[in-house]
Amino acid sequence: MPTVSYSRRCRERSISAVKHHGGCHTWRRRLVRWVSTTEESDAVSETRTERRRDVIVVGGGLAGLVAACTAARAGADVLLVEGRDLGGRARTDRRQGFTFNRGPRALYVDGQAAPVLADLGVRTDRGGAPDTSAARGLRGGQLHVVPQGPMSLLRTTLVSARQKPTVAAVTARIPRLDPERFAGLTADQAIDRLRLPAAGADLLRALVRLTTYAAATDELDGVAAIRQLQLGLTTGVRYLDGGWQTLVDDLARRATELGVEVRRDTAVQALAPSADGNVEVRTSSGDLLAGTAVVATGTPAAATALLGRPVAESGRLGPPALAACLELGLRRPPAVPFVIGIDEPVYLSTHCPPADLAPEGGAVVHVMRYLRSDDADRSDEVRSALRALAARAGIAPGDVVEERFLARMTVTGALPTAATGGLAGRPPVEDPTRPGVLLAGDWVGPDGLLADAAASSAATAGRLAAARGARLAVA
Repeated sequence: MPTVSYSRRCRERSISAVKHHGGCHTWRRRLVRWVSTTEESDAVSETRTERRRDVIVVGGGLAGLVAACTAARAGADVLLVEGRDLGGRARTDRRQGFTFNRGPRALYVDGQAAPVLADLGVRTDRGGAPDTSAARGLRGGQLHVVPQGPMSLLRTTLVSARQKPTVAAVTARIPRLDPERFAGLTADQAIDRLRLPAAGADLLRALVRLTTYAAATDELDGVAAIRQLQLGLTTGVRYLDGGWQTLVDDLARRATELGVEVRRDTAVQALAPSADGNVEVRTSSGDLLAGTAVVATGTPAAATALLGRPVAESGRLGPPALAACLELGLRRPPAVPFVIGIDEPVYLSTHCPPADLAPEGGAVVHVMRYLRSDDADRSDEVRSALRALAARAGIAPGDVVEERFLARMTVTGALPTAATGGLAGRPPVEDPTRPGVLLAGDWVGPDGLLADAAASSAATAGRLAAARGARLAVA
């Protein structure tokens, strides 16, 4: 009769007791982890040098950190693997006392991200709303008052006196619109349905670009565009003190408190399902095993490379949203704090003040051009145009202490387009055709855009991953 080790006999009895008698969730989870660890140490043929994790999160950006914290809080044994520094596109940089987000980051006050972060103990209430009281619209190379109420509507030269009543009536209706009535339409087609005069339609299109960061309004899903416009026109956004690095730092601290193991400078090369229902995670430093893997790598292309197959069932995804951004650290705030382009896809906003991002008396301004994915690289020309826009806002060369130009940054991994089914057509967090692998990111799931989509999909992935990891470990 073959000899059975003492630890194996203990495992068999313990598993039998758990299945027969149940027990509290915490005790069951601890027992399952012990069983998993001792099984690996007993297996003579075992070649892995590390224990199996319930959940391995690939990617340490905003989505990856939220997924890891959510899974760990549910009791999972979590390893987060990141090839670089934590934070991804949410990282910030300090230059001569100025804090630069990597592009103009804004948190929607009533979006999905704020409650997800608050639930994890991350503060999002530090900072303030942009000053749009003196906002200007750029059309024909000239600045015009942007109508935001009856008085500014009377003063603006963006629309004619005859068109103003229609523009006022339509914009007042926007917060009450049912976005679903625009299903199957692009953002441009949705705007056409509102029957605005041309000047009013151009203004609304500029506001859609502003709230979605999308230049391709002729492709962007109409439902997503109207929902985002409603968020922007009601409760609006907040610029964060200290930049988005504060979110990254708070999430990293929370991950440590919850027992998440964070491994930096480790490149994940591939994922593959194993015969026992787990997931093999191949990295630059060796193979790992997880009950569930959460892929939060930032872009669909990166996720596809890891999985070896398209992340969208149809193989079709919308284009990424891109932008060129000129970041300026100034000695003083500009005369014009906010500009949106009406007849060209540009933007200028003073992020400090209201947020604390600069030395006392100074300012941080982002000047941006929204880019289409098929735009040619015209970096020098774009940079010159953004400097010219800054000059129109009253920024003189002598005001600039620090400057950085980001020629072609990714704002979101893939836009929801009308042609790909809108928000509902984005890749789901969980897909039965990729067992054991969940997705998270700003291009995943049916909820929200930008950071709202990233946080919402990541929270869902974290909950599902913890539940699946527990089921596999007990089975």
